[in-house]
Amino acid sequence: MYANHLFCKTSSSCKSSSAASLSLAPTPASTLTGSFTGTSSFTGDQHTQMLSLPEHALRHDHAYHQLVFGLEGSTEFDLAGHRRPVTLGAGCILPASTEHVFQGWGQNHILVVNLSTQQEAAMLEAVERLFAKAHYFDCPPDLLWLLRALTRQISAYPQDTRLHQACGHTLICALNQHLGMQQAWIRTGKRLNLAHIDDYIDAHLDRRIQVSELAGLMCLSLSQFQYRFREQVGIPAQTYINQRRLTQIAQVLTSCDRPLSQVAHEFGFAHQSALTKAFSQYFGISPARYRTQYTRL
Repeated sequence: MYANHLFCKTSSSCKSSSAASLSLAPTPASTLTGSFTGTSSFTGDQHTQMLSLPEHALRHDHAYHQLVFGLEGSTEFDLAGHRRPVTLGAGCILPASTEHVFQGWGQNHILVVNLSTQQEAAMLEAVERLFAKAHYFDCPPDLLWLLRALTRQISAYPQDTRLHQACGHTLICALNQHLGMQQAWIRTGKRLNLAHIDDYIDAHLDRRIQVSELAGLMCLSLSQFQYRFREQVGIPAQTYINQRRLTQIAQVLTSCDRPLSQVAHEFGFAHQSALTKAFSQYFGISPARYRTQYTRL
């Protein structure tokens, strides 16, 4: 097996070469480039640990590659002056010797995969491609589901290093596939598959749909998806989601007599008044009047 070790970062035992305290008061985001400097290392017998990022900014680098996934709460990283939150569904790739600053607020958890720079031939190409440069990434829905499932396994069996290595291998391969598909989309300038997007929206109309979900579906970063969607469709993706939801509601109103409160619940609205407001703004008529007027036709 290649040398990799996973641990979830939580507050009782996070250590650095400076043995800095992790109980300090929260540090403002403006001070993320904190004064801590140091290096970290891991040993071959290191097992899964539950830790959390400290509430004051720390800076360090290490002689091994590191893959970070946000799991819970608020954390933030700074890579070469590029600062970004790393929360659930986001992550960052840290090639060996990459200096980075990190900080957390309150209860937070991240999943980290540590990788030696020396790899077996079978893993060498994948690792070199993944860690070619430091950058952030967003997880598509399938990868996020996989991350949650593997994290549960790691937490359930904290001493099983073979399981942790297998989980790390799986995450590396899955992330490589996602990023490879993303780059292929960018290179070819391929048009977005609107039918696929519509099917996903229709299947999840009972809740709020995040644009990041559609971006993951298309194997694109959020910013890339938003730009290409607006360029292709002519309106922002969130507006498109809302309009499709309301159009589906209009069809339901004229095809059945379910109470408006039930329709609101089925289409992800917190209450009937929220549905009435959104529907009236889009169609220029209340849902009750729409039902009465168009059911007669």
